[in-house]
Amino acid sequence: MKLSFLYQSSTNSVRQATQALVKDMWSQIGVDVELRNIAASVFFGGDPASPDTFQKFYADLQMYTNNFDGTDPEKYMAGWMCDKIPSPANGWQGENIVRYCNADYDKLVVELGKTAKLEDRAVIAKKLNDMLTNDVAQIPLIHRGSVSSHSVTLEGVKMNAWDSELWNVADWTRKK
Repeated sequence: MKLSFLYQSSTNSVRQATQALVKDMWSQIGVDVELRNIAASVFFGGDPASPDTFQKFYADLQMYTNNFDGTDPEKYMAGWMCDKIPSPANGWQGENIVRYCNADYDKLVVELGKTAKLEDRAVIAKKLNDMLTNDVAQIPLIHRGSVSSHSVTLEGVKMNAWDSELWNVADWTRKK
């Protein structure tokens, strides 16, 4: 039986280039890939009547950016719980687009929510990340790095990927 996939994403030059690269690699080993590109306003729109939203995931594979804001991953990790799966019952709402469901994962997220000590939270977060990775709930393809800069004539600037780049502007001074 021939292996084939429907691979969808929103229309975006980086995504289309990545889709083309993946399709080419798979075609070299005999896998057929149909690429589908959906307008971002539709793909991310969340219209429960549309079959083309990423929440519906009516394809074999789909690509979109998924990350969390801040330094604490609890809210992001909770988005992968079984009760966060979009479905007709909840109007196709929920962050768990890939429909990952693992009772052990859910229990660990609950434990994370009850854990205050930062070192213990870090251990749990790493376990949760390992579960998502080992169960192939997601496959990271591209890292969107954040690029920041500041004038060499400023002192006291401390760039921070988790907050506004102006978070400590009160500490900035001009070099003498």
